[in-house]
Amino acid sequence: MNMRKVVVMPLIAIAVFILEGVSSMLFSQSFFGEQRVFIPHFLIVMLVLMATFYNRNVTLIYAFILGIVFDIYYTGILGIYFAIFPLVVYLTDKFMKVLQSNIMLVGLVAVFNVILTECLVYGFYVLIGGTDMVFATFVDQRLWTTILLNLAFFLVIYFPFRNFLFKLERNGGR
Repeated sequence: MNMRKVVVMPLIAIAVFILEGVSSMLFSQSFFGEQRVFIPHFLIVMLVLMATFYNRNVTLIYAFILGIVFDIYYTGILGIYFAIFPLVVYLTDKFMKVLQSNIMLVGLVAVFNVILTECLVYGFYVLIGGTDMVFATFVDQRLWTTILLNLAFFLVIYFPFRNFLFKLERNGGR
């Protein structure tokens, strides 16, 4: 039994889950003030990297589990992230079958998935009446800052996490 697969990978997922919540509480106001909102999607970035450099089926399991836990812990509506996280893994898998797995293209796929996630969540909340923010305000106050900071997170973790996933695959971590 591979220790990295059984222990380290879930610990990394838990750490990223916690980091996402802590970073949104601690750093959003200090970086952008009251006008801008930073929504960390570190789990999306992690799932994009896993879908690119690891087994898709295992990544889908992580996506479903993290999605339902995310919905339970952070949102009041069950099912949004439970559906979005696996969608991100599926789309990433399809993109990476036709694209090269270099830092620029994987970064673009990660940014695309962050934008998709934000727009789907925004659209859902508009649909159910959970927000009255117009789309232009959403883009100006929430989307751009979210893209930039999630891209910064991607750039920080890309090489270490990619190397970890390569080692996991090489050691039979599927």
